[in-house]
Amino acid sequence: MRLIGATQVPAPPGKVHVRLPHLREELLNQLPAAHGGVIMALLDSVMSRAAGELPDAPSQTAVTVEMSSRFHRPARGALLAEGWVVHATRSLCSCAGQLIDEQGQVVATASGTFKYWLAPVTWKSIE
Repeated sequence: MRLIGATQVPAPPGKVHVRLPHLREELLNQLPAAHGGVIMALLDSVMSRAAGELPDAPSQTAVTVEMSSRFHRPARGALLAEGWVVHATRSLCSCAGQLIDEQGQVVATASGTFKYWLAPVTWKSIE
């Protein structure tokens, strides 16, 4: 998330928030509005983090198995991504998320399934 300028911010219990305070030019599509890939990256991040922050989670790392996203309107200005757990088992976690603009409008929603990664994560293990 650092690459696009987004950071995790405090959220209510059971939720994860990531804020993107400014949409740099390279993050825009031709409208100009946030590129769909940026929107999906924000939603993927908050849902994965929500899975890993679940109190009984077997691991803090959850990798995406599948993700579905819906774009409702162009995303402009500062954005807040919010993710939460819908259902979890010992190995998989279903999550949902939404992206909200400065006016409080939902610009995109998503759902996804995440698998808990039980092996230690190192750069060597993902090469």
